[in-house]
Amino acid sequence: MGFLDMLIDAARQVPSTADVLRAVHLLARRIGSAELEAWADRELSGYPDDGHVPSYRGPFHSEAHVRYRRVVGGIAPGLAPLPPTAFAEELRESKLMRVYEVSVVDPVDDLDDLVRVGAPLVRPWGGVQIDLINRLIDIGGLAVEPGHTIAAAETRLAGDRVAKVVDSVRSRVLGLALGLERVAPDAGDEDGPSTVTPAMHEVIAKTLV
Repeated sequence: MGFLDMLIDAARQVPSTADVLRAVHLLARRIGSAELEAWADRELSGYPDDGHVPSYRGPFHSEAHVRYRRVVGGIAPGLAPLPPTAFAEELRESKLMRVYEVSVVDPVDDLDDLVRVGAPLVRPWGGVQIDLINRLIDIGGLAVEPGHTIAAAETRLAGDRVAKVVDSVRSRVLGLALGLERVAPDAGDEDGPSTVTPAMHEVIAKTLV
């Protein structure tokens, strides 16, 4: 069985997406594709928080949940949804609504763990975001119960959306292996090609879109 056959089987059957990507990393090294190697590295280690992510990693619309601080009674127990409609109408098309957007920058190992237990991806809000929201409450830009401010908040991306990101990664690996099998069936083998041909590059480029 050749390397690409093993990679096809892994993409379809191996539970760990990280293990599948480590095989892609080895393939990239053997065929001399720095582009493919960099993609596998980013998927394994995660993307920069402020950098570009592939379209299959977002940004996605998500839900916001907040913990209120009450003038009387202190911090309220539990988290409550904060729908976009709570914001003044003139703010609903503003950049402020980016608090409802999530780009999935996490390593695939972390995503696999979330998928395994069916949990959402959670992004806590920073102090600057919370201060801004509380100022909006003060001036009437955000409707909350009288005497309430926000003590903490987080953005949640549903577990099924996280699962789709992982599926997209695995589908790209499968497409890569099947595509290379057509144009360079011995790619990845120890005695296979050590440089990327134009046909191989075309397959790789489609994988990374």
